[in-house]
Amino acid sequence: MGEEPQVRVLFVCSGNICRSPAAVACFRHRVAERGWRGLEADSAGTLGIAGQPICADAARVLREIGIESAGHRSKGVSRAEVRAADWIVAMQREHLDWLARRHPGGTGRRVLIRAFERGTDLDADPADLLDPYGQPLEVYRNQIPLIARCVDHLLAHVHPAP
Repeated sequence: MGEEPQVRVLFVCSGNICRSPAAVACFRHRVAERGWRGLEADSAGTLGIAGQPICADAARVLREIGIESAGHRSKGVSRAEVRAADWIVAMQREHLDWLARRHPGGTGRRVLIRAFERGTDLDADPADLLDPYGQPLEVYRNQIPLIARCVDHLLAHVHPAP
């Protein structure tokens, strides 16, 4: 305990109430499941919404696949988090553009989550992961497993098996 993480990932979406907290929940679940150390993830939103839990539909679908997301509270992107991140994983290009304008500093690699959709090699032209907020539950049931798959590939990329 007290050991500095070797890899810090910051997931970024708009409100920090659906996609990015779902990605963090998947990340933390997999890291715990595998007993890996030195990997840390957090999430934030470009809209600066503070104190909201993960949306009910995202939490429900995460529970359906065996992942808990309790305790999440939304927050805006901070300069400190950007600077500390080794990887900044955004959901849409507009988030990367926003980060480039508002937080140009930091040395972390900035990518879209779907860059990891097909595997551990980064896709050069990934699609956006559109916001499911307010959409039918089936949209979440399609997106949450996609997020989980992308997170699995990201983890394999940053923590290759021995």
